[in-house]
Amino acid sequence: MRRAAWLQDRRMQKFRDVLSRWNGGDLSMMEAGELLGMSERQFRRYRDRYEEAGDAGLLDRRLGKLSTRRVPAEAIEEMLELYRHR
Repeated sequence: MRRAAWLQDRRMQKFRDVLSRWNGGDLSMMEAGELLGMSERQFRRYRDRYEEAGDAGLLDRRLGKLSTRRVPAEAIEEMLELYRHR
């Protein structure tokens, strides 16, 4: 399993654990956020996304997407060709 996927899975498990403790009344929203390393507001956002979409709502939407800063292959080839001839 790739590291990013493993870390994402671990974050999801920890979130579900903290959410169940919050639902049980053991934690306040602020304490739940602190345990997860996020603010109370971010915890509420994650909770809402989890309630709407389940596990899919917790997935990191950045993973699997190409970088917007990625250089086109043609530009790389052109640069390498210039480097070879100089």
